[in-house]
Parts: sequence; structure tokens; C-alpha cells
Amino acid sequence: MKKKKFNCKMEDVPVIAGFVLTSLDRDKDDFNKYSTVFNDVYVTKAREKQMECYEIIKSGDVLKHQKMVKVNLDATLRKLRLALNLTEGYIKLAHGTLDIQESDFGLRTIRVAITLNDVERVILQGHTLISHVKRNAAALQIWGLKPEAILALEALINEIDDLNENHNSKKNERSRTATDNVTVFNEMWDTISTIANAGRAMYRGVDNVKLREYTKSHLLKRVYAENPNATVPSEPKTETPAS
Repeated sequence: MKKKKFNCKMEDVPVIAGFVLTSLDRDKDDFNKYSTVFNDVYVTKAREKQMECYEIIKSGDVLKHQKMVKVNLDATLRKLRLALNLTEGYIKLAHGTLDIQESDFGLRTIRVAITLNDVERVILQGHTLISHVKRNAAALQIWGLKPEAILALEALINEIDDLNENHNSKKNERSRTATDNVTVFNEMWDTISTIANAGRAMYRGVDNVKLREYTKSHLLKRVYAENPNATVPSEPKTETPAS
């Protein structure tokens, strides 16, 4: 994965860019005198890059969906535990009339897999259990196991399979999103750094108020100011204090 150039969360980068670009708009006369690089085209491209970052954050918010899938998966696994209890009861009642021993149905293996959050094993052993139950359906139905209960148990296994596939897909998508988009956010951070360095060069020892507005450690504190319990990332000590 490409290394991040910034020492904060990705969603903070366009916010910091907004602070810097607002200051640049206000001080554009000073910047234009300092360097012709900071012209209207430069600012427009910087704003476009900022909006690109915001769009990535908005469209790439896979984590919330991934968490919801995990919540549903955990709930379905709990339902499976209850269904296993009922199925086990019928297997015990029908012992001696089944084509395999009670222990070979794999109920304990599934329960251990649920406890260990080994969903792949739950699915594998679950399908094996369904195969055994269907093969012994006639003997189990004598003791009260209804055909619809078998179908419901199979539906739970299939649902867990689908949810797990969805969860893994979202996990992979999130990883791909992070990898693909670090480049865009690094480019935005480079722009922030270029503007901030120019601002600090102009205002160090001249205007301490404006100097702070181009100091990244100060900008990071502004981002986190609304949440006093948040830990502010420490900036590398490359910024020289005002003289």
C-alpha cells in the first residue's frame, strides 16, 4: 500500500485544505507578489482536488456498511445456535435409527466455530449437517422434526454464507479504496504543504496571526477543536517557531 504523507485521518485532509485555501483567497495579493505560481488556475485546481477528496470520502464510506453486515451476520449466527439446539434434540430422540452416530452430525464442531468466529467453518460444516439431516429426514420426522424446520435450518446456513461473502467483499473493497485513494490525498497534502510553506515564509516574524493560519500543527488542532476528547496527531517537527 502506498505510504501516506499526512499524519491525520484521510477525511481531515480536505478540511485542512479548506482552511488553507480560504486563507490563500484572502491573502492572494501577497501570494501573487511572492510567486506567480499561486494564480487563479492553481487555486481552481486545488479546489477541484479538494472536492475530489470529499467525493472519495462520500462514495468510499464502506466501513459503515461493512459494520452493518457484521451485525446481521452475528445475529444470524445466534439464530443458528438456537436452531442447532432443536435439531440436536431430535437427533438424540432418533438415535439408533440414524445412519450415522449423533457425534458425526458435526453439531459440536459448528458451535465451536461460532464461538471462534470461524464463519467459513460454520458454513462448511453447516452444509454437511444439512446433508446428514436430509438423508435421515424420515427417521427424524417420526420424532417431530418438520420438513419446514429443515428448510429453515438450511436457509440460515445459506444466509450466513451470503452475509459472509458480502462482508468479505466489503472488506476487500475497503482495502482497495484505501490503496487507490492514498495517491489523491497525498497530492492534496502536497498542495496544502506548498501553500503553507509559502505562507510561513512570508509571515514568519511579520504577522504571527497569519503565520498560525499556515502552520499545519495549528490547522490540525482546528480540525479537532470540536472534539476535545480526540487525540490530535503530532506533526513532525519541521516547522520553525516564529521569531
